[in-house]
Amino acid sequence: MNQDMENLQAPDEPERDEANGKTFTKNPELVYVYSADLLLGKELTHALRFYNHEVICFSDLAEFRSAIIVRLPAAVILDIDSPEGQRAKKAMAERILVNFPAIYVSANDNFKDRLEAAREGAEGYFIKPLDIQALSTRIDEKIAKNTVHSYRILVVDDDEFFLDFFNAVLSSAGMHVRTLIDPTHILDEMKKFKPELVLTDFHMPQCNGVEMSKVLRQNNHYLDIPIVFLSSEIDMQKQLGALEIGADDFLTKPIDPEKLITSISSRAERYRNLRNKI
Repeated sequence: MNQDMENLQAPDEPERDEANGKTFTKNPELVYVYSADLLLGKELTHALRFYNHEVICFSDLAEFRSAIIVRLPAAVILDIDSPEGQRAKKAMAERILVNFPAIYVSANDNFKDRLEAAREGAEGYFIKPLDIQALSTRIDEKIAKNTVHSYRILVVDDDEFFLDFFNAVLSSAGMHVRTLIDPTHILDEMKKFKPELVLTDFHMPQCNGVEMSKVLRQNNHYLDIPIVFLSSEIDMQKQLGALEIGADDFLTKPIDPEKLITSISSRAERYRNLRNKI
């Protein structure tokens, strides 16, 4: 075993959390390891499993790419010290490695390589021989940061197609979604569902989005709840008018699902944090 392998150390038992006097092991998150060095990959996989990660190791780039399509990991670790590792890095630039953090490991510790990793969006750059405890901690931190919490989102739209679409997109990101086709029932839904954000269409026959927002803002309980318009309306004056009555954002249809998830989750998270401080 080479010197790098001798420095790969793992703890004697899995990391555990204490709660209410009981010891329990946290649910493992799926982590993919890619390394053309079979020995390094094996040792790294074994060591990370001691920290209660579910780890699958790959040494074949085609298999690695296919696995990502079949089952999305919570994070990936890329050993970039090989031509294959460099091609795996390129996959990130091609937006194949998205929706989860990627952490690089390398024997090269210089500014040029670190800068390149930062520009490629790597969430960490660890030097061999590896500090497994620090690497595991970074994985947990980045997974937690990348996790979309189950925000309660109320979607209001008179078009059932868009209601189903927004429901599917936001639910797939782990959000708890309630849909409403008739905006005149908004107050009842607010009381029952207690949403952390309202996503609404602009043009609706019974009551347009601006009017509905004004009704919500009349109630002191709903003064700070985020209201996001999502509409095909492109008239800038109308969009500005919606923002002036207290809406937080105006998104236009059609919208990229990733952009929708990012916009909704960031505003819902801000609202939740503010409410927790009260």
